[in-house]
Amino acid sequence: MTVADSGVAPVLLSEQTLRVKADATPLERQRKRLFWPFVAPALAIYAIFMLAPTIGSLWISLTEWRAQGDPMRFVGLKNYALIVTNSLSQRALVNTIGILLIAGLGIFILAFAITIFMREMRFRNTVRSLLFFPYLITPVAIGIVLGLVLDPNGILNSILSKVGLSKLTAQWLDLGHIYWSLLTTIVWVTTGFYVILLASGMDRIPRDYYEACELAGANLWQKFRYVTLPMSWDIVTIAAILWVINSFKIFELILAFGTLGSSVLPAQVQNLSTDQYYLTVGGRYPTYAMGQGSAVGIVMLILVGVCVVLIRRFMRRDRIEF
Repeated sequence: MTVADSGVAPVLLSEQTLRVKADATPLERQRKRLFWPFVAPALAIYAIFMLAPTIGSLWISLTEWRAQGDPMRFVGLKNYALIVTNSLSQRALVNTIGILLIAGLGIFILAFAITIFMREMRFRNTVRSLLFFPYLITPVAIGIVLGLVLDPNGILNSILSKVGLSKLTAQWLDLGHIYWSLLTTIVWVTTGFYVILLASGMDRIPRDYYEACELAGANLWQKFRYVTLPMSWDIVTIAAILWVINSFKIFELILAFGTLGSSVLPAQVQNLSTDQYYLTVGGRYPTYAMGQGSAVGIVMLILVGVCVVLIRRFMRRDRIEF
């Protein structure tokens, strides 16, 4: 019979465990006692204001409900099917994905290029502040001002005509151009924020690495690929996650930008956020479609969650210490 079979080993292990617990320092015991009093309020607030509304929205998305005392009628996944079959919701979904991918690509290309270009610039902090300034302005103001700039009789066409580039003038806000004008506006407004974010990662990279690359004859692309990108990868990952979340939340800018010429937002620039607004309280028929609006919100939550998980999965790398 072995020691383990005799039951001595479990007794010894339990005694050892008790001894370790008894040997815990007063600071560790105090830290454990203070853990839940500090964490519990945050968890309670999160549960009340995040989890409970999400669960409620999930239930409402499975019903047909007009609010205002109207009884709920369970319809299953009908509201989710309408997102794919309804032409307006379908267009809003496509536009949202377009904002995420096309505008995101433009933002990160410009942010990387500007950050690398300004690395050795003398007044780089001032330039970064100027680039960041549009991000601080109220989106409604940005949408209205840029809508006036892009008007057929606005500043942009006037400048192009005066400098002899009349052929480049266009109806920037007509249905054929408004979506691309919106994407350009989003890129212009948002790039400064990601320049600041990426610069916080690139500025901490020691100059010795770039000097070693120059001695080895590396060009600008090789410096970026083998030094800048790997050593700022954690910041790039955070920036990508933030962009995914922010791209689904764009609302005021689109509403202000797209309704300058009419009282109704064109389908060409609607995203899931504006679609949810019009389905619920925006006045689009059927009015007060809380079930459909909740389904749109749940779909947005799922898409953001999937994108964040994919980013975390495919952008995971070992941390580089320097």
